[in-house]
Amino acid sequence: MPIDYDQRTGTVRGRAAEIETVHAALAAGDPSGGGALPQGDPILEALAQALGTTMLTLEVSNSGPGGHQQHLLAVGTNAVIVRRSRAGDALAELVGVPFQVLPGALTRLVNFLPGRAPAEDAAPVRLGAAQVTALASEDAEERAAAWPAVQDLLSGLVEADEAAASWQLVRVHSAWTATDGEPTEDLAVYLRAGEAYFVLVQEGEDLDLVPVPSITAWEAMMHVLPGHQEIKDPRG
Repeated sequence: MPIDYDQRTGTVRGRAAEIETVHAALAAGDPSGGGALPQGDPILEALAQALGTTMLTLEVSNSGPGGHQQHLLAVGTNAVIVRRSRAGDALAELVGVPFQVLPGALTRLVNFLPGRAPAEDAAPVRLGAAQVTALASEDAEERAAAWPAVQDLLSGLVEADEAAASWQLVRVHSAWTATDGEPTEDLAVYLRAGEAYFVLVQEGEDLDLVPVPSITAWEAMMHVLPGHQEIKDPRG
């Protein structure tokens, strides 16, 4: 498909390889995306500036029986977020949004839904790292093969039929340079199975899915965002 640019929303759409090329050109300071986009467009100029002065990056993946989506967000010093999203090789998009809407943008990207609170006696469920990796795989067959074993571990905590049709593993990874110059990162992972939510907690080599209210899963996702006083300005 040819690259399409919607000037009303500042959204660029095309095949994944084409969007990666446009993204690289913008990051190199070329608002025309290597000649694929209009010259002199203020939105595209803002995107190029944001990619050239990135303070914070976020990698978001959203996996489930319906598919696997990947999103890369770069926050520039001009308070513009550049989001590059991929839903496979056939379709990807690049779009800019104001920094102020970042929490809402993340919530919408992962299609966050309210859930039911766990029972008071609900215990954590231990699982292997390979199971988490398989649930987050881009390969649909690998995800489908991994789910039944995880569902068995969650027996009694989720509605089996509903969970099998709608489970969702969300991973949010943030990275920035701290004010002392040290590279810094944070990670949150949660699983929604039907209306039940679980936050992934690592203790040494062990991984546990801890039953939580949905608001706790949402807060875990938001807590990977550093405060403005924690980030080193790349402009020096």
